[in-house]
Amino acid sequence: MKKIRKVYSEILKKKNEGNTAIAILSLFTIILIGLFGMFILFHQVLVSRAEGVQDDVTLSNLATYKNIDQQALAINNSDLRITDIEGAFETFKQYLQKNMKLDSNMNGLSGSIADGTVTIKEFTIYNVKENDVEIFTYSDNTHIFVRNEVKDKNTDVVKTVNNAIVKNTTVHATIQYNIDLMFGNKKEVTTSVGTDLVKN
Repeated sequence: MKKIRKVYSEILKKKNEGNTAIAILSLFTIILIGLFGMFILFHQVLVSRAEGVQDDVTLSNLATYKNIDQQALAINNSDLRITDIEGAFETFKQYLQKNMKLDSNMNGLSGSIADGTVTIKEFTIYNVKENDVEIFTYSDNTHIFVRNEVKDKNTDVVKTVNNAIVKNTTVHATIQYNIDLMFGNKKEVTTSVGTDLVKN
């Protein structure tokens, strides 16, 4: 009988050691699943924020169309050109500040996705009149607009920075900003959007 008890107690000891190992392994698995779930959730939040910023830039681009040359449009309703380039750029900045919750120095306010300063890396207006394209490009390096002209867009295909073919008057902008990541880390993000105006 003592021998049976001894064997039985050894089996119980081994069983308890196995239960402990299973419990530790289960806890480790639950922690890994929890961390993976947090990563997925965090990634989804970042993706939705990035889509929101893309919408903010798109709406700011569209706002610049209020700077269309109204006199040229009155003469020819297919002549959609932005002639007040500086005014269009200021309109873009004003609406970007509103849309992204930025102060007048382009710094993120409370509730903004941007952590720090938002930099307008590129702002380009493609004025299309028939086959001619007049291009005004702003760069944050020079802080001035450079003018180029393409006489026949069918021969010399004009493309935006995103490689989209310019068919109509188009505004394209690229901004750069930092976002907060997990555990106090930051990431530099670039958003580049082009919008064209089609008159129906």
